Amino acid sequence: MWKEVSDKGTWNDVVGSQKNARFLQSWEWGAFQKSWGCQVKRLSWNHEVLVQAVKMPLPAAHYYWYIPHGPIITKEQKNIHELLWALEDTLNDGALFYRLDPVKRIPPPTEKEKQERDSRPLKFVHATQPQCTAVLDITKSEDELLAHLHSKTRYNIRLAEKRGVTISEGSIEDFIKLNHETKTRDKFASHQDAYYQKMIASLPKDVIKIYQATYQNKVIASNIIITFGDTATYTHGTSSNQHRDTMAPYLLQWHTIQTAAAQHIKHYDFWGVNPNEKDHWAYKQSWEGITRFKSGFAGELVCYPYSFDVTFKPWLYRMYTLVRKLR
Repeated sequence: MWKEVSDKGTWNDVVGSQKNARFLQSWEWGAFQKSWGCQVKRLSWNHEVLVQAVKMPLPAAHYYWYIPHGPIITKEQKNIHELLWALEDTLNDGALFYRLDPVKRIPPPTEKEKQERDSRPLKFVHATQPQCTAVLDITKSEDELLAHLHSKTRYNIRLAEKRGVTISEGSIEDFIKLNHETKTRDKFASHQDAYYQKMIASLPKDVIKIYQATYQNKVIASNIIITFGDTATYTHGTSSNQHRDTMAPYLLQWHTIQTAAAQHIKHYDFWGVNPNEKDHWAYKQSWEGITRFKSGFAGELVCYPYSFDVTFKPWLYRMYTLVRKLR
C-alpha cells in the first residue's frame, strides 16, 4: 500500500539515485512548493515506486493533484496498474482529478485488468512540463564536449570571449529585470516575480544557482540552473535587448556546462526543445529559435510520453476541460 514518507534522506536517496534524476520529484522541490502555499504529499510503495504530488488550485475551490515527472519507478513493476489504482484511492480526497507527467511510458491496462476493476475515466493530455528536451552527457572531457558542439556555437562562444564578456554568479534582481525584457521581446508567458524570488529563497544554495554574463559592466544575460542527483537542469534563461551581437548567452551556457562537469555531474538537461518533426503535436513555432540555440550544444533529443488525468468527478472534469477550451 502507499505510505507517506516523512524522512528527507530516505526520499532523496531513492529519487536522487535514478539516472537523469528528476528535480521536480526531489524533497527540496516539494519544500519549495509548500513555501509557495501548496500542499504536498510524498508517497512510497515499498520504496520501489515513489510519487511527489502537489495540490494545485482550480476555480470555485476545486483542486487537483499533480505529479510532475513521476512516478519514480526503481524496480520493474508487473502490477503497475494495481499500484496506480491504489494511488487513485489515496488521492481521492475531494480532488477533481490527479495528473501524471511520466518520463517513461506506462502501458494502458489490458481488457482483463479493466474488467477486474471498475477503473476511473482516464484522459490523455498534453504535458505540463516540456514534452521534449535535449540532454547532454557531460562525463566526456572538455575537449570532447567542445568538439561536438555545432561549429556556429563554438564560433559564438569564442566571439563572446573575444568581445570581453565575463561570467559570474548572479543575482535574482538582475535575472528578474532581464526576464521582463525577454518575455516582452519573445512574447512568452512567465512566472510572476515573486515565484522566482521564493524559488531562490527556498531552494538550498547547492541546488539552485544563478549565473550571469556581463559586458561593459552591464548584466546582459542570466540563467537559473537546478542541480539534483546526477543532473544539472537549465530551467530559465534571460537576455538583454542590448549588446546581442556579443553572443553572451552562448558563453554563459558553455560556462554552466563546464561548471556542472567540474562538479562531476553526469547530465545537463536543456529543459525544453521542439521535437524533430514539425507535424508532431508538441511542436511550437515560437520555440524554433530557442531550439536552434540549445541544439547547438549537441544534446540528445528526449521526448516523453503523453501525460494523463485520472478523473474522480467526470462530469465536473468535462466542464473544466470545456471552460479551458473556450478561454
